[in-house]
Amino acid sequence: MAHDGRIAILGGGPIGLACALLLARRGRASIVVDARTLDEALREARLLALSRGTWQLLDPLLGAAPPRSAPIRTVHVSSAGEFGVTRIADADFDGAPLGATVLYGDLLSALAAAVAAQPAIEVLRPRRATEVLQRPDAVRVALDDGSALEAPFAINAEGFQSGAASAGQARDWALLADVTLRGPAPGAAFERFTREGPLALLPTPSTLGGAPAMSLVWCMDDTAAARRSELPDAAFRDELQAALGTRIGRVERIGPRRRHPLHQQLRERVREHRLVALGNAAQTLHPVAGQGFNLGMRDCATLVDCVAAHDADVGAALRDYEARRRVDRQAIAALTRWLPAVFRTRFAPLALARSMGLAALDQSPLLRRQLAQVLMFGVRD
Repeated sequence: MAHDGRIAILGGGPIGLACALLLARRGRASIVVDARTLDEALREARLLALSRGTWQLLDPLLGAAPPRSAPIRTVHVSSAGEFGVTRIADADFDGAPLGATVLYGDLLSALAAAVAAQPAIEVLRPRRATEVLQRPDAVRVALDDGSALEAPFAINAEGFQSGAASAGQARDWALLADVTLRGPAPGAAFERFTREGPLALLPTPSTLGGAPAMSLVWCMDDTAAARRSELPDAAFRDELQAALGTRIGRVERIGPRRRHPLHQQLRERVREHRLVALGNAAQTLHPVAGQGFNLGMRDCATLVDCVAAHDADVGAALRDYEARRRVDRQAIAALTRWLPAVFRTRFAPLALARSMGLAALDQSPLLRRQLAQVLMFGVRD
């Protein structure tokens, strides 16, 4: 069975659909395979933090009906029990937001609508790819309904797979909830490092009890996550307030809590002949600094650029993609892996260095802008 030139994309989440749309804008057709129905996928409720660079990639794809979003205008970074705080603000970047948050289901809905209006993209749901057979000049993707499709190459955008050989075991958990705070200005986001793990508060497009909600992502070990998920609201609020301190704001209301395991993986090789991985299939990061989805979108944009640059030479395109993504992937993975460990230690000289570093960063507009550039646009080699 000869292929018709359409690229196979395995995974129909936001990364897979965005990749298909970016390919279509370069004149390349694709076929997307996803194991879930669209209704099932839309029920996923997690929040995505999108950097300004990611918004710039997504905006042309979303058309006239973008998803609900909440802008991020300031980011406050602090360490519990220590002096020193760094504030990164939109004022350092001509007043434009540093990024925004969207609900996974809202973004997926907007991308799915854009895909449905694009004749160069076909979506197969619910279909699961059971095997990818590599050939010298094509790949053959076997599906769970007994059918198969042929393509010049396949993109693995299916996200983290616990059975993957490169997948690490979850050592920590994230406790997730929507909360309301009295005090923070609209658009404020917080990254608070505690001895148990980082604690993030992000603005959301949702409300809780009629007030604007913030999304809590509190990382800790499995024992602490299990205990705190069972605490009465008042007791949990007291512990959260103690971790936040008084400068950030006063916790008023807490929504339902849920636990999420924190897997981390980084594939050394993202290319296997004519099968290439991107997004969470290539790297699954610790949520500190909210870099996972943004790194995946940069994967998509670079892959599409490489495919366009090398035209029919698939091997050259995929080799180029792997080389061009190496620095950004490794640097951001190292940043998100080591930051929690550095801020968790109680070693006094390191604690002093942390505080002095945050204070110095806050006093240096140049260093703040350089850090923000990395968080918004990645590491450029």
